[in-house]
Amino acid sequence: MNNKGFTLIELIVAMLIVLIVMLGLLKGILEYNKFSIRAKMKDRATEIAQQMTNYIESLPYVSEDSGTQSILYANNSSWESIQCSSTNCSFFQDEVDFYSPGTPTVTNPLGSLSSNLRLYPSADTVDALCSCRGSYCPTDLPICTYEGFSDRRIYSAINIARLTDDYGREAGKSALVMVWYFEPFTDDYKIITAIVIKEKK
Repeated sequence: MNNKGFTLIELIVAMLIVLIVMLGLLKGILEYNKFSIRAKMKDRATEIAQQMTNYIESLPYVSEDSGTQSILYANNSSWESIQCSSTNCSFFQDEVDFYSPGTPTVTNPLGSLSSNLRLYPSADTVDALCSCRGSYCPTDLPICTYEGFSDRRIYSAINIARLTDDYGREAGKSALVMVWYFEPFTDDYKIITAIVIKEKK
């Protein structure tokens, strides 16, 4: 009589193969989950940048000499008279500081923020309002710190520049929206920027 079956060694080998396949699948699922969370973080930051852009666009225009409470004042004196022609505005290519919130780190995301910022996060807590630097700050300010994913937060700030024509007359304002965060699992620093030009009418 021929008794055929699996030996103990064959069973162990089969179990090891199944275990290796399962570990591979588990790793793939975990990596996909991390990728999905990073994608959600980017989408949320993009959404916040759009919200801040809409906020700027909704504000009534305020001239630099009006004295009206508004965030639409240039906080940096070197940005109070930016001359732009109809074809060129070198300020936006040359002024690196305008595009920088400072040097935040993953352990101190609100540390070393630029002193040029008109609006910036007041605290590293979810739903913290913006702080305003400079003159004629309004009392009603938007949120600057938002909840992200995997215990990470998303931060926003705004810079303002006053644009003038060839004769030095105020022609408009440029508002730069900056949104930054540190990517979950990689700690990579990410920043999204958007410019809103408000013409004086």
